[in-house]
Amino acid sequence: MILKASTIPEKNGRRPYELGDREILVHHFVTRETTPENPFNPHKHAVPELWFIIDGEALVTLDGVEHPVEGGDLIVIAPWVEHGLRTETRATWICLG
Repeated sequence: MILKASTIPEKNGRRPYELGDREILVHHFVTRETTPENPFNPHKHAVPELWFIIDGEALVTLDGVEHPVEGGDLIVIAPWVEHGLRTETRATWICLG
């Protein structure tokens, strides 16, 4: 699931990213910078993750399908969904999982 910042209204400096009934236990917090020379190759694992794009533009792969993302977008990754991120420029993002 991709929550596009451009579709979430901001009010009083707050933008709520609704996750529904998903519960994600955080075991790690990582900041990453992806470039054409340093893609985050597709992989999968048993734990869910949240990826928050801080800035830049990229393509996130979810189960073999690429989706454009940009600064402010949140990607919610369920367990065992293959996921990766690549860019033609640079993207800075956070991984919680």
